Amino acid sequence: MSANRSGDRTSRRALLRAVVAASGTAALAGCTFQYDDDGFEVSLDSDDSDDASDDSGTGDDSSSEPSDDTATDDTAGSTDDDGSDSTDDDGTDSTDDDATDPADDDGTDAADDDDDDPGETDDEATLSFSEDCIGVDPSNLAIDELSGNRWRISSGNVGLLVFDEKEHAEAGKEIIEHYGFTSICFVRRPDPSMTYWLVDGDAPTASGTPAGGEDCIGVDPSDLAIDEISGDRWRIRSGNTGLIVFDEKENAERAKEVIEHYGFTSICFVGRPNPPMTYWTD
Repeated sequence: MSANRSGDRTSRRALLRAVVAASGTAALAGCTFQYDDDGFEVSLDSDDSDDASDDSGTGDDSSSEPSDDTATDDTAGSTDDDGSDSTDDDGTDSTDDDATDPADDDGTDAADDDDDDPGETDDEATLSFSEDCIGVDPSNLAIDELSGNRWRISSGNVGLLVFDEKEHAEAGKEIIEHYGFTSICFVRRPDPSMTYWLVDGDAPTASGTPAGGEDCIGVDPSDLAIDEISGDRWRIRSGNTGLIVFDEKENAERAKEVIEHYGFTSICFVGRPNPPMTYWTD
């Protein structure tokens, strides 16, 4: 029995050498070996050898097709679904919702609300009484001589102020033109203790000074007080500086309200003492 098996092995080796010599080393990949107690059989299939080579990774089918399905198709699909779409949903759309809309609600509308609030503030700051004013055209002024050697400044047909000296009348006219006063207002006529001039409803302000100069006293509109003085009179002062004296407390209170309302920072005079013209500026 052992002699027969030894002979079989020898025969097998001889057969393998013959197969290799005939088909080449690579052909062994396509060989089928079957062993049993009676012997062995070797089969060689050249077509199966080629297919096995392709499936191992060197063929076009196994390398290109799986690559296309796994890389190109899957990546493109995930980009469209998870990239572009998510950008649209989480990027562009969320930007539109979170940026544009809040700007409309919190920006533009808030700005409109803030614009309305100052208007309400202006209404709340309105004087508690009606002002007594006369319109002025600063481009149409004239100085007329009156009886008794007096001089009057007029705006068109409306007389504004009367002076005992022409020099003071000329100074007053120059000041009206310099500031461009458009109205003159009074606290309690006749014989008002306070007159003030406005420019289009606001406190007068101008760069520079009139050619003839100005005679002014500084005022702090946030530091005003009314004091009772001798003779049952009432004085408005700014800090320690007396400004105007009134015969009635009601008129002093009105004048104080006017100063605070317009924020006058100076009171100016033409022809002191007993000036025929006073004006307030900011």
